[in-house]
Amino acid sequence: MAGKQITVGRASVSIGPELERALDRMISTTYAEIKREVESITADITDHAKANWYQNVRERTGKTGGGIDYEMRLTPTHLRGIVASDTRATYFVHRPGPFSKVGRRVDGAEFAQVMQEYRRTGRVPDGYSVERFTRTRRPVGVFRLEPPPGSAPRDRKNLWKILVLDYGRRVVKERLPDIDKALQAAARRVAA
Repeated sequence: MAGKQITVGRASVSIGPELERALDRMISTTYAEIKREVESITADITDHAKANWYQNVRERTGKTGGGIDYEMRLTPTHLRGIVASDTRATYFVHRPGPFSKVGRRVDGAEFAQVMQEYRRTGRVPDGYSVERFTRTRRPVGVFRLEPPPGSAPRDRKNLWKILVLDYGRRVVKERLPDIDKALQAAARRVAA
């Protein structure tokens, strides 16, 4: 009788050729179903990271968020969907902190108002900053300070952790029933 011999500890079982073919068919269809689900989850995480990356940062150069992609790694024992970036700097990007501000140079009319206030009180008004003072204590290079644009929280957290790792864990937990359904469907097809 040709077939496989499976041994676990001191117990062994022989599997006939028909059962062996059925098991191989079940494993191959199950593997394909699970691969589709894992790839779908990985693609969703990648799309989420790409869509939300530049809403959370102040500088939009395209260097860090543009290189985010995913790949499937298949081995005989593992199937992994990996979200990665081709730029090492991507892993170190943080949201702006709670005290970060963006400085914008003021135009002539606004500079005149700031200087009028400075002459009257002896200090630059709140919400403005000065690049430097001359020897006579005259402000040069006046900037208006504004909070960074966007509605993202300013908590100085690592973007990769928030947009890929934490979101990925949440998506995997939500999609585990889909993987379970794919496994059950494959097992029903083989059993029928």
